[in-house]
Amino acid sequence: MSDNRIVTVLAPTPQDAEYCRQILSDHQIPVEFVSSIYEVTARVRNEPGVLLMAQEFLTPEALRHLRAAIADQPSWSDVPILILLSKQEASSQMIADLLSLGHVTLVERPLRIALLVSTLQAKLRDRDRQYKVRDLLVAAQQASQSKSAFVANMSHEIRTPMTSILGYAKLLSGLIQDEEAKSYLTTIRRNGDFLLEILNDILDLSKIEAGKFDIDISGFDVSGLLDDVRTIMALRADERDLRLTVEYETKIPQVIQSDAKRLRQILVNLIGNAVKFTKEGEVKVMVGHRRLRSPAATSATVHSKGDRDTLRISVIDTGVGMTTEQQERLFQPFSQGDAGITQQFGGTGLGLIISKRLAAMLGGDIEFSSEFGKGSTFTLTIDIGKIGDVPWVETSERTAPVADFVEEEDIRLNANFLIVDDRRDIRFLSKHILTKAGGTVTEAEDGLLAIETVKDAIAHGETFDLILLDMQMPNLDGYETARHLRKLGYAGPIIALTADAMQGDMTKCLQAGCNDYLSKPIDANRMLKTVAEMTKP
Repeated sequence: MSDNRIVTVLAPTPQDAEYCRQILSDHQIPVEFVSSIYEVTARVRNEPGVLLMAQEFLTPEALRHLRAAIADQPSWSDVPILILLSKQEASSQMIADLLSLGHVTLVERPLRIALLVSTLQAKLRDRDRQYKVRDLLVAAQQASQSKSAFVANMSHEIRTPMTSILGYAKLLSGLIQDEEAKSYLTTIRRNGDFLLEILNDILDLSKIEAGKFDIDISGFDVSGLLDDVRTIMALRADERDLRLTVEYETKIPQVIQSDAKRLRQILVNLIGNAVKFTKEGEVKVMVGHRRLRSPAATSATVHSKGDRDTLRISVIDTGVGMTTEQQERLFQPFSQGDAGITQQFGGTGLGLIISKRLAAMLGGDIEFSSEFGKGSTFTLTIDIGKIGDVPWVETSERTAPVADFVEEEDIRLNANFLIVDDRRDIRFLSKHILTKAGGTVTEAEDGLLAIETVKDAIAHGETFDLILLDMQMPNLDGYETARHLRKLGYAGPIIALTADAMQGDMTKCLQAGCNDYLSKPIDANRMLKTVAEMTKP
């Protein structure tokens, strides 16, 4: 029988211990005996069942030790304690101190055997339920870890070939003159980007559920962010012949305290949905400041310390709208209005649930209203922190200009690189990007060869200015390779190339000895900017 089904007894005398043993044995209740409060506290820290002890042992010092041991228990654990009161009447303060231990039952003397036995049996059943909850929590954690590992592996298995698909499609577009062939390549790249959006949504939801999604609160120019989002989304609106406008209902602080990346992610999703579900008409974005009043505020003009400043952004469309049934299914993972919506407009339904959870993490929420056949309104509210002495801006209605493309910077390199990746196509793509910009490249197809290559370079008095290192390789993965390279004395920058979006975060790469990381699929312009910055004289 497991220890959590045992009653641990600290009896006042050996005679009492023997008497207790006979009673509990007669009722098939497992029992163990200890002789000091220190043995009791040690038992509390080692998966106890039920504790039965005499009040005589519970001195102020003993209570401190016992209270400390109970405080170290995991959140699911609430150790049942039965205290056999002394024959002398206890003070109200003593009773309060005993009860403050937690899950305590006071037992009076002389003992009523039937009551003691039934109480112990009930407490053991209760304790057994607690351990079953523990087992369920452990199973859930293991399932979550397995899910995270699966998602991380899926990310690698999808992102790595997508690097080749998108990268080579871009290379071909610069070699082909035929306009029809170019349009085919554009279609490949566009749909590859759509696939990555779906993958990113799945990963984001997994990270949020696993508690691994970080929010970075800092000050930023929110009006500039809104302009950037408007410019990005104008391309999609223009493709559908829709009018995209932004209006400021009130002045807003130019600088707010929030997470710019996550706010942009939410807005791109909300506006993207509005564009996707609108066949004709317009999508309007309304922006304004709201001060949420504290209950302690005495008037509309007096600001309480509990008042909160918020940014309120409504995305209004003239699209298909939603029925009542469709609205009830909103904000559910992997769910859209109905199967017809999925067939007609595509998507996974993940974007909205992710946006709503992100809004909550930013101290706000997303609300909506919709009328079937007439359109929908989604309203985002986020906390913007303490405003301070910053300018307030107000921009009249503007129609978003259409940006055709963003020209890549002409970055030139004068450095010697080592590319380490087990996939030949990824090495070729990375080498093409770097050599085209003027760099010199050496290749290694796994971590062991990379170590030998660096050893050989050091022996000849040479070095690499920078190493691009894939983190998931056979023989020796990128993390161990980075550690070995640092032990060899390589002091140059190492950039991790990772498709492990769940676990290949900056912290893990830094701990292994990397200076920075790039996510797959490889963004050529970002790669060039990063390596140029790290190899400049």
